[in-house]
Amino acid sequence: MKKYLFGAAVSACILLGTVAKAQNSSFTQSIKGTVIDAESKKPLPNATVTINSFSKGVITDSLGNFTIINIPVGRQTLHVSLMGYDSKEVPEILLSSGKEAFLSVSLTEKIKVLDEVKVSTRRNKLKATNEFATVSARAFSVEDTKRYAASVSDPGRMAQNFAGVGNNGDMDNSIVVRGNSPKGVLWRLEGIEIPSPNHFGGLGSSGGAISMLSSSMIGNSDFYTGAFPAEFGNALSGAFDLNFRNGNKDKMERMLSIGALGIEASAEGPLSKRHKASYLFNYRYSTLALLKNFLNLDEGVIPEYQDLSVKLNFPTRKAGTFSLFGIGGTNAAERDIEKDKTKWNEDNENVNYKAKGKLGVIGFSHQYFLTTDSYLKTIISVTGDRYTAGVDTLNPANEYSRVDITRTKFINSAYRASILYNNKVSTKHVFRAGIIASRLAFNYSSEYFDEPDGVWKNFIKGKGNAMYYQAYAQWKWRLNNKWTVNTGLHASLFDLNDSKSLEPRASVAYQFKPGESLTVSAGLHSKPEHLSTYYFKNTELSAGISDINKSLDLVRAAHFVLAYERIIFRNIRVKAEAYYQHLYKIPVEKDRESYFSMLNASDVYSLINVDSSLVSRGKGKNYGIDLSMEKPFANNWYFLFSSSLFRSTFTTYSGKEFNTRYARDYQFNLVAGKEWKPKKNQLVGVNAKILASGSLRDSPIDLEKSKQKGDAVYVKDQYYTLKGSPYYRLDIGFSYKINSKKTTQTLMFDIQNITNHKNLFYSYYDRDRQKVRKMNQTGIFPTVSYRVEF
Repeated sequence: MKKYLFGAAVSACILLGTVAKAQNSSFTQSIKGTVIDAESKKPLPNATVTINSFSKGVITDSLGNFTIINIPVGRQTLHVSLMGYDSKEVPEILLSSGKEAFLSVSLTEKIKVLDEVKVSTRRNKLKATNEFATVSARAFSVEDTKRYAASVSDPGRMAQNFAGVGNNGDMDNSIVVRGNSPKGVLWRLEGIEIPSPNHFGGLGSSGGAISMLSSSMIGNSDFYTGAFPAEFGNALSGAFDLNFRNGNKDKMERMLSIGALGIEASAEGPLSKRHKASYLFNYRYSTLALLKNFLNLDEGVIPEYQDLSVKLNFPTRKAGTFSLFGIGGTNAAERDIEKDKTKWNEDNENVNYKAKGKLGVIGFSHQYFLTTDSYLKTIISVTGDRYTAGVDTLNPANEYSRVDITRTKFINSAYRASILYNNKVSTKHVFRAGIIASRLAFNYSSEYFDEPDGVWKNFIKGKGNAMYYQAYAQWKWRLNNKWTVNTGLHASLFDLNDSKSLEPRASVAYQFKPGESLTVSAGLHSKPEHLSTYYFKNTELSAGISDINKSLDLVRAAHFVLAYERIIFRNIRVKAEAYYQHLYKIPVEKDRESYFSMLNASDVYSLINVDSSLVSRGKGKNYGIDLSMEKPFANNWYFLFSSSLFRSTFTTYSGKEFNTRYARDYQFNLVAGKEWKPKKNQLVGVNAKILASGSLRDSPIDLEKSKQKGDAVYVKDQYYTLKGSPYYRLDIGFSYKINSKKTTQTLMFDIQNITNHKNLFYSYYDRDRQKVRKMNQTGIFPTVSYRVEF
């Protein structure tokens, strides 16, 4: 594998080097975009748009659109100004010859127009695009997902660089936010909830091994780590609020890419130039699956996957804007052990499995302006996912016949409808309200063969549907240039067991001066467990009962955040957020000797050792401080230093308190990068990342008692007290970009864990060999990709 990746990188370098020698002239490109009001979203005509290195400016038309042509490729800075609004600077736009740049620029209306001549603000690239988000939120772009070393264009892996965010294992992009389980993360696309958009994810998890999202599709999006605005429900720890960008409405553009993670193609262009309708789609297929028969990759498990993303945009003059969006993917993994018992050992065990997964999302949205300052946005969507798996072993005493061990089939579907009303009542007041209705359908069957009893027993069994209703209202009040108040209320009803929640949320922000602020935020939040949790069953203790956990309440949390932010040296942001989270109504096992809490679970398979029913009597708390210093990309370099000091605990059914599995205690990140321009049309980039943190926690295993029982027995009252050596990882990435007349080529080469440091993942009891084994996380892992845009 490593030889294959290295050879691919060398070949791509030779190709790019050959092209580079032929490039001597300068090339230009266009920047297009729209200027809108940040709060009402109405287009702003007559705004002045200029480029630093380009003397001629343009004025936006009646729909807020602008076009600037013949701009030299490379990094450019955009300035936008309009009478009555704060001007904005959009720095370091990367312009390439193979693709036009399109921007959506939001301007904030001034409270006092008399201050017009004084204000000229640099855009805070990190500020969330949602105007109701005040703390624990930030924006990110497609460039961010590609820039950070080892992020491989994956929003989940990118977010692991932010303060308060850690990983849940190197081969999984699920995230641990401020000590919370990854199960508490919400994914939204185009304003509505979607299943976790990842390949090879566990049931009920929020991540997977490989993201289905393509960097060719993602537009400006937001990421949250707590204290969410009132419009966000069904989340406890974090949220991704993703948007697909619109396709080019004026000309066709294409992209081809080949890399370790897939062979990819995308296209965009106008559906109708007269009506400015556009299309954008991207398709990817697993590279290793395509090449496995040619590169002797039959040993081990070769992941096979493919995914497709699409967005169609239809603006109209009087009926508003219609959009159709979707994402879908399939994946498969299979292991077929060789029929030779002499080759079986603890690293090559006698286990076969075959798993297949499918996921699909299709949505339709319509945004209509009722007045110049108010609009209605309606979204409907259909989502579905299916997972089937089987595990068996070979019996050498019977001609290596297969002996089934487990059989699994999980099917989920959801129909959702959302209506949002937004009204900018005045310069000082903005009101937003909405309702969301979700019909959730499911069909679960997971069973295992009990060898002593000689029968199949159910692990999860259930079929049916449930309704989940949410409603919210929020109000933003800018008292003056210094004080801003956000208040809101979120309500939810889960009709599977008639659980209800009413959640007030509020924040107050004070701006000492431009670039320096203090914010206090508090609110209640809730979410139902994944539907599979309600239908988990222990066959022996729940005979004849298929839903012993059906009465579980909504899981709830109270968030408190105090944030201080200051801009120093013009463009370096220093931020500190102190937080406290009280979690309650947590599912725990109804057994005074049990330590099980859903706060330590990453998916439904964490329930496998639960012998009793679950009850909503557990608690937990997370508290700490997140510190960060960040210089967004400017003057050819950037850096982000983030650190977190925190505690994360849970309380069992008996009332005893322990650290959670995710209580790393501390985490430090440093990511940085630099670009050079060796020639006029070339760009070389180097990015690096250093990560150091406490390890994920584990529970010590009592080896003698485990031998007697034939299964893992943990030392009583020492749960999650075991910590491995500190987690450490160094990642590095290289990029090389060449602009031709109408083509841009890019080579990217990333190496994760370049020092091959052995980080402990977890330990477990091996029943066959009667010993405790340790599993390490991923060692050195290179990825390479070649991309051409034209």
